[in-house]
Amino acid sequence: MKILLEDTIPFGESYLHNVGEVSTYAWQNLAASDLADIDILALRSTTKVTPELLKDANKLQFVTTATAGTNHIDKACLDANNIAHSSAAGCNAVAVAEYVLSVLLHAQKSKKLDLYSATVGIVGAGNVGTALSVLLDAIGVRYKLCDPPLQEAGDKRAFVGMDDIAGCDVITLHVPFVRGGPYPTGNLIDSTFLRLLNDHQLLINACRGEVIDELALHARLASPNAPTVVLDVFNNEPAIDTRLFECCWFVTPHIAGHSVEGKVRGTQMIYEQICHRTGQKATKTLSDFLQSIPPIRVALQHPTATCLSVEDLIDVFHRIYDISIDDKDMRQSLEKVQMANDNAQSENVSAHFAALRKQYRVRRECSAHILIVPNNTSKEIMKTFECLGFSIQLEQE
Repeated sequence: MKILLEDTIPFGESYLHNVGEVSTYAWQNLAASDLADIDILALRSTTKVTPELLKDANKLQFVTTATAGTNHIDKACLDANNIAHSSAAGCNAVAVAEYVLSVLLHAQKSKKLDLYSATVGIVGAGNVGTALSVLLDAIGVRYKLCDPPLQEAGDKRAFVGMDDIAGCDVITLHVPFVRGGPYPTGNLIDSTFLRLLNDHQLLINACRGEVIDELALHARLASPNAPTVVLDVFNNEPAIDTRLFECCWFVTPHIAGHSVEGKVRGTQMIYEQICHRTGQKATKTLSDFLQSIPPIRVALQHPTATCLSVEDLIDVFHRIYDISIDDKDMRQSLEKVQMANDNAQSENVSAHFAALRKQYRVRRECSAHILIVPNNTSKEIMKTFECLGFSIQLEQE
């Protein structure tokens, strides 16, 4: 099997070198002729799979992306040419859920909401929405789920409609960008929905920029009683509208899912898919590639309590992941770059946005961390930390 591998896939060659004959490419230079005689194409979202790209793909059997999203792949074209396709759906679900939790803890700290009397409306109950619900269950925060496709498919969880979601204290979006069909998500959050929100509510978009009507969002944020907004995604990436920065609480460069685990888990998933298609046994695991990191010693204010205090939760979790760092980096990088009609400035914004994503800092998920807690820490608190993904060690005497 000849495997063509995008060179941005973490550890891609190390995973696949003994699965087939592997060659790599840089997405900027990929040409249709490069796919001649290739059996399997493995890529990330930087590669756009189009009819033009596939015109010389005479042997291509399988296309897979090491990302959760698939909007960069023309699935209809692949189907028409009998080329199987897959993705790493769910690979970054935990990372995105931790991103949202970091926002919620900042909202608690800044008194924008009382987390333990609030209700979080989760729009999209797939991999990410489910991962977020697990974290909220762990810390005892109420939430509602909205996902009409899953509800119609017979998912047994309790669901609500968008009218109920509009009344939640927090609304966080985790749907794919779907252009057509019975449940399109383009401009799901439109002017009508935005008018239902007020300045006591928090709106978070960490899925796709196209899910929010940005013109309507601009107008709503410039009007009285506007909600607080956090954006990780934008329309027209990477040529984003930087004017949104002035009216949003946090802005980040589409990195909610960019944990080390999320990226390498994507490689693990496509490796397993390719092994299955080639009739080989998948023998490699994440632990073969992820470095262990030193334990973190935490000093809890209330170690003997029967529940984890919000102060201790904020202190520990923001040591692991603090969204304000990413917000600061993005604003500083783009503060002198203003969107305008001329191409030079637009290209400058695009280049900065792309660089922020490509050069993103090393960020590990909770599961990578061992917390050393006081030896009088209650079993209830240790259980909460474990449900958040941490491993726990008691401090030695």
